[in-house]
Amino acid sequence: MPGPSWSDDDHTDQATIVANVAVALTAAFALADARTMPAARDVKAWHSSIYDGCAVPSPSYVGHFRGDPGLPDIVDYEVAVGSVLVDGLPERVGVWADDVAAAVDQFFDGLAAALAVLDDALPPGDQPTQVDALDEVIALAAEVHGEWVRIHPFANGNGRTARLLVAHISYRYGLPIFLALKPHPDDVAYARASKASMGRPPDFAGDHGEARAVFAYLLTLHLLS
Repeated sequence: MPGPSWSDDDHTDQATIVANVAVALTAAFALADARTMPAARDVKAWHSSIYDGCAVPSPSYVGHFRGDPGLPDIVDYEVAVGSVLVDGLPERVGVWADDVAAAVDQFFDGLAAALAVLDDALPPGDQPTQVDALDEVIALAAEVHGEWVRIHPFANGNGRTARLLVAHISYRYGLPIFLALKPHPDDVAYARASKASMGRPPDFAGDHGEARAVFAYLLTLHLLS
């Protein structure tokens, strides 16, 4: 049996989480400075940092993915958003807990391959100045954010860790941090794009096209300012 539902922070923890996100962001920047490839253990560590000292329904939810073995509260923990449709499932569903580990492995394999290509094209200290190079960074950021949200590996905090991954990519290639980490961006288009990135059974396919457009817009606003 999965543990209790966790979709909202304790309201008394807001200031703590804001401070903790800054700690996690520093760790993400350190990996970017070293041109180190982020791994699952890094994002788990960021998640643990974010909720350090906070009230959570179960300690096993912090720093662990849904389906991680040996943790009864999270082994069969499923996540979904939106209204229930006629087939009995909500509008968007994270991949089944049993499939999270394989999906996360595939995610980081793809991320490492994509970062290796961009690292060759944009050496440390170089910022993408050509439209094509900038578009490649934005496309990767949108794909990474979208896939992380699609998998929804954590019981809660998936959006924050997705935005930390985007911040890592932005900082790695000399771009401003154009997505607010906590609270999330106050933008209806961002919320809609995040929802579109999620899928539902049987294929759990998401659409990251909206995220790419929104990210390009938000980055443009930062660059113009």
